[in-house]
Amino acid sequence: MRLNRDKIIVFLLDNLIWVLLTIAVVTFALLSDRFLTSKNLVNILVHSSVLGIMVIGQSFCQLSGNFDLSAESILGLAAILGAFVIAPAGAPFFGSGLQLNPILTVLIMFVLGILVGWINGFLVTRMKMNNFIVTLAMLIIIRGLTLVFSEGKTITGIPQGFKALGHESLGPLPISVIVLLIAFAVAFVITRYTRFGRDLYAIGGNRDAALASGIDPNRRIRQVYLISGLMAAFAAWMELGRLGVGATRIGEGMIFEIQAAAVIGGISLFGGRGNMIGALGGVLLLSTFNSGLNLMMVSGFWIDMIRGIIILLAMLIDAQKTRYKAPVTSQAAVVASESQGL
Repeated sequence: MRLNRDKIIVFLLDNLIWVLLTIAVVTFALLSDRFLTSKNLVNILVHSSVLGIMVIGQSFCQLSGNFDLSAESILGLAAILGAFVIAPAGAPFFGSGLQLNPILTVLIMFVLGILVGWINGFLVTRMKMNNFIVTLAMLIIIRGLTLVFSEGKTITGIPQGFKALGHESLGPLPISVIVLLIAFAVAFVITRYTRFGRDLYAIGGNRDAALASGIDPNRRIRQVYLISGLMAAFAAWMELGRLGVGATRIGEGMIFEIQAAAVIGGISLFGGRGNMIGALGGVLLLSTFNSGLNLMMVSGFWIDMIRGIIILLAMLIDAQKTRYKAPVTSQAAVVASESQGL
């Protein structure tokens, strides 16, 4: 009986995100007649796009039992660098005057993201440094570098062709939303049906056991940091296109929202558990809250407090999953061993 009860609790916790999302949508629809308008629903999806791309990168890291707190700063620096190399020089643009081709600009942003990801992975795996401290320090370093590089100026004059990803639509849906859905579909397939994905779950679940089974944990961890850096740069391209300017504060404070979306969507902080579909649900839930609270004209101070509550809720859900999943696993092993003995 205890085994069945724990299984039911774990199932409910694993799928709680969709219950919470449904409750949030119904509640805000009742409180505001503007919530379910097509314009607002599209705005929710657009807000989900940048956050969702970042959550994909963070989810790969967390599945392996690691963090990448530097992701928000990578986004900010990549956006500033992209704006700088593509914008005209002098006031009011404050670009470099190079006015590079948009494709080349995007490639430069991607190289930056991959480079920072490589540094993070190198320090964590080769130098044996704590991943939390390494990426926290990198967050601070890169944010400072962004301010130094931009001198606190907002870069304008971004050409229209560069803005397509974050600004244009394909039929009724913005391109950014279509790209987000494709990205989550690809991430789901990779984590669910490839050896790479299975390795991440194994490493996050039990690193020593994964090593004993022939998996190279350090190699996989370096790879997930590369993916996280690339996703942050991709999100920078999307955000820069959406805003149309390179602002020094792009992405600031976003890491808490990223981790909350991943964890409340089922990606465990301890690694080895969760899936990308749940993570997408976490992204949609946070975006729904942001939209609903703004429509209700709730004070920004209250919004920050509510975000903090959501983060605590995400931690609580993750802790309960750990609490109930361990007994289910251990009891199932006992039943299996007893069956084999018979």
